[in-house]
Amino acid sequence: MHPHVSSLRFVLLVAVLGLASLSALAQSNSDSEWNHFGLNFSVGLNIDAKFNSIGASTSAAQTGAAAGGGLGRSYDDGFVRVDSSGNQGGMTWNWGYQNASQVSGNGTLLMHASSTAVVASQYGSDGADPNLGFELNYERDLGHHDWGRWGIKLAFGYTDVDIHDSRTLATSSTLITDAYPLGGITPPLAPYAGTFNGPGPVIGDTPTRTISVGPGGPVATGSRRLDAALYDLRLGPFIELPLWGRLTWQVGGGLALGIVDSTFTFADTTTTTVGAVQASGSNSRSSGLVGAYAEAGLVYRVSRPISVFAGAQFQYLGDFAQSAAGRTAQLDLSQSVFFLAGVQWHF
Repeated sequence: MHPHVSSLRFVLLVAVLGLASLSALAQSNSDSEWNHFGLNFSVGLNIDAKFNSIGASTSAAQTGAAAGGGLGRSYDDGFVRVDSSGNQGGMTWNWGYQNASQVSGNGTLLMHASSTAVVASQYGSDGADPNLGFELNYERDLGHHDWGRWGIKLAFGYTDVDIHDSRTLATSSTLITDAYPLGGITPPLAPYAGTFNGPGPVIGDTPTRTISVGPGGPVATGSRRLDAALYDLRLGPFIELPLWGRLTWQVGGGLALGIVDSTFTFADTTTTTVGAVQASGSNSRSSGLVGAYAEAGLVYRVSRPISVFAGAQFQYLGDFAQSAAGRTAQLDLSQSVFFLAGVQWHF
């Protein structure tokens, strides 16, 4: 069973039990219009997501220690390893390189290994489609007065959250350059690969290393997606005050409980001057959140049993995070704003 379905059943069960408890209060009072059911359409805004650890190393190089000979070292564009003589005299014929540009004019052979640093991106709902949903609510009046009415409200809401990010992202890089002495030889034309047993032209096996860190120009392309269902249950007091004629003003707030069922997927390619690597992953996760809400709106009585409602709600549920294959998606529900519009039935 999909986690969205099981979580929805749980939240609905809690909502039904709460509604049943509040409805029981209605049986103790014979006055009319102490009970109010509502159905609202909702539009959620300011729901953001942050995607972390976008980008990956493009190098499978094993460059080893920064100094010393007699070691096996692999690079993005070559290798320098121990030969059958054990690198006698600090020299080896078990080496290879890929490009003629690696031969330096100062009598050295340059080997390179690059890696891409972790990069973070943030993409929110600004400029994207709003998050649509609905709300069912029940209000039980606890008092009627000349200045209005007050009571307690229980609401169940559902919001579909679907956030995409497909931008091309710049990353930072680290480039290791090891310079090996050629010892006066003219290396074979590139590409060249020596062997363990040899024989072949020999070079020094102890490099001089330099490391550079900077923007470097690598980029990460691809897509990241967070497909989540937000179920929330809210309970708190409300007060409704008359404004003019059939128009009233209602405010309320209280406890908010949320369940997030989310699937995070990504597929990206990180490219540098020495190569590219592809990565993808997917993960589903559910988690509960606890927070608070505050809302305000206008109620217009169309007829004795029916009114229409329009208002706004602020909700705090904190953050929800999940990971997949070294990538992390974080859903920010700490400043969510919902616009509501719907109908109420009074009895």
